[in-house]
Parts: sequence; structure tokens; C-alpha cells
Amino acid sequence: MSHSTLRRRFAAGLTALATAAGLIVGAPALVGAQATEQGSSASLGSAGSSAPPPPAPAFRPAGGDENPVGFRNWLRPGCEWDPVASWVQLCTVHSPSMNRPIKVQVQPARFGGNAGLYLLDGLRARDDWNAWTHDAQAQRIFLQDNITLVMPVGGQVSFYSDWERPINLGGNLLEYKYETFLTQELPNYLADHFGVRRDNNAIAGLSMGGSAAAALAAKHPDQFKQVSVFSGYMNPTAPGMYTMIPLAMFDQCRCDPFAMWGLPGSPRWGENDPLLNAAKLRDIPMYVTAGSAIPGQYDQPSSLQAVFNTFNGIILEGLSRGSTLAFQNTMNAAPNKAIFEYRTTGIHGWGYWNDDLIAARSAQILNVMNAHAWAGY
Repeated sequence: MSHSTLRRRFAAGLTALATAAGLIVGAPALVGAQATEQGSSASLGSAGSSAPPPPAPAFRPAGGDENPVGFRNWLRPGCEWDPVASWVQLCTVHSPSMNRPIKVQVQPARFGGNAGLYLLDGLRARDDWNAWTHDAQAQRIFLQDNITLVMPVGGQVSFYSDWERPINLGGNLLEYKYETFLTQELPNYLADHFGVRRDNNAIAGLSMGGSAAAALAAKHPDQFKQVSVFSGYMNPTAPGMYTMIPLAMFDQCRCDPFAMWGLPGSPRWGENDPLLNAAKLRDIPMYVTAGSAIPGQYDQPSSLQAVFNTFNGIILEGLSRGSTLAFQNTMNAAPNKAIFEYRTTGIHGWGYWNDDLIAARSAQILNVMNAHAWAGY
């Protein structure tokens, strides 16, 4: 099957799924154009265009001293200063399970605190930086806080899980063992060089990364004490998602998506479905968001391509909102510690996720992790 045929089927599938969900009526088929992310191609990653994404809203933390007590001003082993500044280091960490070095952007805690916050990227994660430092401003949002930001680089289409078979990326067979890396290998490095405790972490992500954050927290509650999900796909075993997720993955990687969890219906799909693991998440504080799929302040398309991308973003956010509502209904069947916030406007895009991270920081992350600036005094 040609790439153009698969792309047309993927786009048509988006429209059909959205129409069936009542998100759009009489929508034209999404064919012919090639969308790329706001950072990525329109997919279960994030929506946008091939042009640079609109800047995330400025966030100005109180106070101007970026390094008040000196816990950030030296390079750890395997690290160099990252161009995004704000004391972010770009570190190279060897992964035995993947048999190669993995890059991680790290911003040390302001006062040397032992809490960590893992920030997971979207489906089209790049190999040179984590989009939380470019399409959003995570390093500025937590600049004054006593928590170490941990931002893995790479892992496109991975869902941050351990794949059943190697992934073929451009003719290169690579082991994808991101769950092992994030829960067994990276914590040792962070403990040794950044003072992050293995059992004192939060985890957050958008879209693919949001779904993965919830799944990892459910499976590793000894590591993750809080989880934030922004526009995640919270029920990948729902009707239609068995088709949409593999098509979205193939659209990005031109690889075999069933090398991840096996064929649709295989047990590992359920193991990585947040809704099916709701019982394991009820004791973990969660901050979960989704937009309304109505264009908002960050959606001002000025070209035909941008209009197309906005339309895809509307559909993707509608799918996310539907699965988030289903997840909330399941969670609320018993007492839980989750906060659900539904934006009145907003599609699948980084401006909104930047706002979500700011809100999650204030509403839950700093409190749960005891990571306020004063916690360092």
C-alpha cells in the first residue's frame, strides 16, 4: 500500500470517527494535503503546520534570580549546557535495554530537592529536543521551583512502552524499551547525579505522552506519586482506536505499529489502557485536561494549510475529549484523587498544553511533590 493511500485512509478515518462521535456534521474528507505537527503531522501526536508553531504564552515566574543557591551551575557527568538555557542540561544516558545512548534534557531542582517531574512528548517526538522546552516553556514554568525536570528526547510513536519487537526506522532496527529506560535505568542515573529519589516523582505528558504517563503511573505507583494528562487518549482499546492509533503511528514512522503491543485485542493493549487500569490510578493524584475542540486564542490560521491543520486539530481534540470523559466516568465509579478540567475552547496544540502545565503546577504538582521554592529553605 502506498504512503499516499495510507495517508488518505488515515485522514478519512479521522473524519469518519469524528462524524460518528457527533463532533462534525458533513465534514469534507481529509485528503490530499499533508499536515505536520505543531511540532508534528496531524495525528494522535498534535496538530499544527510545517511552519514554526505559534509561540507558547509567556510565563514569568516571580523573582529574577535563576540560580539563587548554586545547585544548578555545574554540569553533571555526560551532560552539556542546552541552548534553551534556564540551567537546562542535555545529558546522554546509556540504556542497556536499548543498547544505545538516550538523550535527556534535565533542569536541576532549584534548591537541590529530591523530587522529579518527567515530561513526556507527543507522537512525533524529535531526536534533538523534547518539545516541552521548545513548543512550550517548561523550563521557565518551573524555574523557581524545587523540582528536577526530566525530559526524555526521542521515542517517536513509542507510547513510552516496551515494544514486543524492534522498530524499523529508516532501515535501522532499534530496540524500543522506553518503559524499562524510564522506570529502571534513568532513575539510577538521576539518583546518582541529580539527587532525584527513585520513589519521589511526578509524570506528565500530552496526547501520546499523556496516555503513556497514566499507564506508567498505574504500573509503577512506587515511582510516580502524581500524574498529569493533557489531551490524552485514555481508552486506546475503544472501538475505532485499534485502527486510528496504528494508522497514526504508520503515518509518522512508516514502520510496523503492531511491533508495539501486538495485534489489536492482544493483552498488552489492555495493559496500556488507562481506562482499563482506573482502579490502579484512584489512589494517585491526577490532573487531567481536554479541550472542547472549538478553536480558541491560539488558533488563527492564515493559510489554507493552516486551516487544514486546524481542522485536524479539532478532530483530534474531540477524540481526546471523548476518551477523557469516558475515563472520568470510570474513575468516578469509586473515590479517587483526580481533578478533571475541560477547556471551553481549544484544539490539539501546544499553546493549550503550556497553559495546562501551568495550571497543573499550581493546582497539584508542587503541593503533592512538596516542591515549592520555600521547601528548599
